[in-house]
Amino acid sequence: MSTETMPAARRAAVRARRVLRFAGYFAVRLVQANLAVAWEILTPGSRLAPAVVRVPLRAATDTEVAAVALAVSLTPGTLTLSVHREPTAALSVHGMYAADPVAFRREVTELEWRLLAALRPAAHPDGGPDAGRSEANRR
Repeated sequence: MSTETMPAARRAAVRARRVLRFAGYFAVRLVQANLAVAWEILTPGSRLAPAVVRVPLRAATDTEVAAVALAVSLTPGTLTLSVHREPTAALSVHGMYAADPVAFRREVTELEWRLLAALRPAAHPDGGPDAGRSEANRR
């Protein structure tokens, strides 16, 4: 269903649901990261495994890239070090708990995926969690 054929009220409801879903997800991640950092302060050296990982992005616009970089930096234990636009968009991210770069990259990619789902229009072809699922399965 294209943006032109989807009623405005339906688009607003879909967008609101996506934004709320991301806000809930990010709030949980924020609490988990704060607890992990607090635990590290109370018990130094328990799980610290710092690394810098390059994370390729699906973000298409400068606004989307900036939003992903900010969301990553807002999460305790992670920091966006640089943004690469050529040849493809990517972030260099420092993680305090990045012993497994593949798993760390997967976590950042999931954050990006959920953020893009909240930012992009309701009928965007790559709209995130609902993309590729039938209307019956979205509910």
